[in-house]
Amino acid sequence: MKIKDLTCIVFDIEVLKNIFTCTCKDTESKVIQTFEISARRVDIEDMINYFSNKSVYFVGYNNIHYDNPVINYIIELWNKGYFNRFSTRQLTESIFRISQLIIDKDSDFERWKQYKYANNFKSIDLLTMLYSKALRVSLKEMQVTMQYKNVEEFVVDWHQDLPEKDMDNLISYNINDVESTEELLYRCKGDLDLRLAIEEEYKIPCLSLDGVNLGMKILQQEYIKYTGISKEVLESLRSPCDRIDLEKVIFPWIEFETPILQTVLKEMKQIHNVSPGRKGYERSFVFANMNVTIGVGGIHGDCGVGPIIPKTDELLLDSDVNSLYPSMIIEHNLYPPHLGIEFKEVYSNIRTERLKAKRNKIKTKDKTLKLALNGLSGNLQNEHSWCYSPFTVLQIRINGQLLLLMLTEKLYKLGCKIHQINTDGVLYTCKKDKYEEAKQIMTEWEKLTSLTLETEEFTKFYQLAINDYFGVTPEYEKTKNLDDIKKKGFFLTDIVLGKGLTPKIIPEAIINYFVNGTSVEEYIKDCRDIRKFLQAEKTGKQWTVEYNEKTQQRTNRFYVSNNGYYLWKWKDDQGKKQYQNMLKGYGVTLHNTLYSDEDLQWKYSQGETFQSIYDINYQYYITQCVKVIEQLKPRQLSLFDF
Repeated sequence: MKIKDLTCIVFDIEVLKNIFTCTCKDTESKVIQTFEISARRVDIEDMINYFSNKSVYFVGYNNIHYDNPVINYIIELWNKGYFNRFSTRQLTESIFRISQLIIDKDSDFERWKQYKYANNFKSIDLLTMLYSKALRVSLKEMQVTMQYKNVEEFVVDWHQDLPEKDMDNLISYNINDVESTEELLYRCKGDLDLRLAIEEEYKIPCLSLDGVNLGMKILQQEYIKYTGISKEVLESLRSPCDRIDLEKVIFPWIEFETPILQTVLKEMKQIHNVSPGRKGYERSFVFANMNVTIGVGGIHGDCGVGPIIPKTDELLLDSDVNSLYPSMIIEHNLYPPHLGIEFKEVYSNIRTERLKAKRNKIKTKDKTLKLALNGLSGNLQNEHSWCYSPFTVLQIRINGQLLLLMLTEKLYKLGCKIHQINTDGVLYTCKKDKYEEAKQIMTEWEKLTSLTLETEEFTKFYQLAINDYFGVTPEYEKTKNLDDIKKKGFFLTDIVLGKGLTPKIIPEAIINYFVNGTSVEEYIKDCRDIRKFLQAEKTGKQWTVEYNEKTQQRTNRFYVSNNGYYLWKWKDDQGKKQYQNMLKGYGVTLHNTLYSDEDLQWKYSQGETFQSIYDINYQYYITQCVKVIEQLKPRQLSLFDF
């Protein structure tokens, strides 16, 4: 792969007291180059020359915060002539110490800052590009969710010398990490293309920036351009506050007709000392036969577990507010006080440009400006951000929730059955002969609030929890394409990178049971893709993992099997091992390494079957499906129904 005509070199390092390794793979030639500093070899000069190449990008995973500083430190050792003055052992121990300093979250950053910001080679960090700081996951977790062929950890005491007999295994492990990072690089091509387009138009170096950070860079640049304020002055501004008066937050024209909502609103206006933190305010109450919660975290309410199937004279509808938070900011002038009305003008211009790009199908610009709009809400709560304004956060979120409650109340009074209210939308059934009145209610609400709604119809909706559901659309009834089923949470059938691995055969079988009438047992036993049965667990460093009385790596991929062993984890509790079964009651087969297609074809050619190869405990997966179906379809069931 090339970026800006520069070849991408994927790289990764490993550091122990007596060995340093660096593996690099040229994505164009596919040549793998390994450098080592140990008693066996000292490849320092070759590595220094390799990293002095200015016509390549060195691509890693968490390399900005770890690999880059270590290599920059080694480059400094070389430039100062230390490789000629000290023994190999002294040098590997010195590299180990800087590595530990970087890893230690409590270390003094000033002691290694110069190596982090040294500019010895061009690099891209896939971790920082994909995730903001709070959402970052390890490369092993990424291998799991990529369904990568080999999820591998090097099980060793990283603070002790590595025996020479294990050094080649370390390099093999290093190569596996590099090759998985290369696969991730190709999967991220769309993300990189977007950032290249942004660099071209906005001149913001952003190949290693996550979406929120990137969006804020664009917003900051546009604000500076509009106001002429210096970046240094802008980044020093804030609108902090110790306590917030909710009466000053709430729009004075918000009102309700229902006694419970009137009471809630009155009580809110009497609260004058809300903390500006993320859990600053929350209130629960019963409305429309639902337990509803409002607060800084959003509005949530649902009618419980079960199917929602409209009668022949009803419509099942979901009305969502379009871009709720950005629209609240623009339409109601809810901007940070320290940034003035100019901020609202800049933000509004960005939305106008984004909508124009969306209409004209200019996808790159549409995506770019969406980042600039959506990155703001969280940063209004970030005391390190130039947008910090907790009062503004409450204005946006509390008023947004109350306005949505006003809409919900009107629909409820019309006779609609409310099934769910969540963040920016409401799910309800409406009599067909009342639909025109419902549309009129929504039109009047849009005029009152200056917000807009988008309404989606479902023919069936199955709700396990407020964020775990699937809804069948009229489009699905025509196409029978499962992509036309709206899925969330537990019912997602696609794996999301970095979001954990659960057996996707379970939601697939449940959805097919309800929408196609397919037997769960038949669907599960007909599947020939072991990846759909896999799940994974990662344990903390305080745990030791055991399988079949052998110590294992801390991140493991497995499936439930008939003759598998229990997967245990244990930690020391006052000198005794405290054990926990990682999948209580079921034996599993570790499957950290997938069979290749060639290996499977050979096994099949020898007369083996899918089940003889894997020995899956089908009953486990069937039972998990039945448990959910019993909740979604409340009637007495037996396994013969599936």
